[in-house]
Amino acid sequence: MLDWKLIIKEETERGGMTSFPTEDGKGIYHYVILPFDSRIKPSFLKAIIQGMTTMLKEEIKKASTIVLPEAKAFLLTPIAEATGLDLTLIRKRNYRTPNQIVIEQKKAYKDKEGQNYLYCVGLKKDDKVLIVDDFVSSGGTQISTIKSLKDNGFDIVGAATVYERGNGIEEVKRQTGHSIKGLVRLEVINKKLPSGKIVKRPFVSRIFDTKF
Repeated sequence: MLDWKLIIKEETERGGMTSFPTEDGKGIYHYVILPFDSRIKPSFLKAIIQGMTTMLKEEIKKASTIVLPEAKAFLLTPIAEATGLDLTLIRKRNYRTPNQIVIEQKKAYKDKEGQNYLYCVGLKKDDKVLIVDDFVSSGGTQISTIKSLKDNGFDIVGAATVYERGNGIEEVKRQTGHSIKGLVRLEVINKKLPSGKIVKRPFVSRIFDTKF
């Protein structure tokens, strides 16, 4: 039997951490380099899918489609085979169609100049939506996604992330009323990073049995 919890913990904690300026330019955001950012073993991806489907078994029963935001969440596409549900992809591509859903992309760290947007086409009016992402930190993009889908009349039956860090999940709940389930909680234990360096094992991960 696959020990998916052990596999996720070991592969996660092999990662490192670097730093970026925050979006407001006044601070430093410590960026954890996870398998989704670097090299992925098949056993890790299989473990993630098993963990997510275990955690989301009730939401999966209610959903008609799983929504995955670009880009790293696209690595979770095997969840379609595991659940039998359609996938609907949120992309950075502006299709310039009148029926597309426009989502503001917000990050805790400075990534690109200017405002970023995501776009979604393909949802049906009667869809029951389950949103699945790879990471929640500040919660900004998830808040925008939930609000945009709700404003367009879609029923959101659940939301989840592989990794959670900081108070993003609490902020999503406060601003949208929706709860996000997190599979793995990351805790940074060493924030003294040399500029331009990658520090190994500066964080720990925890998988919560109590959530499922």
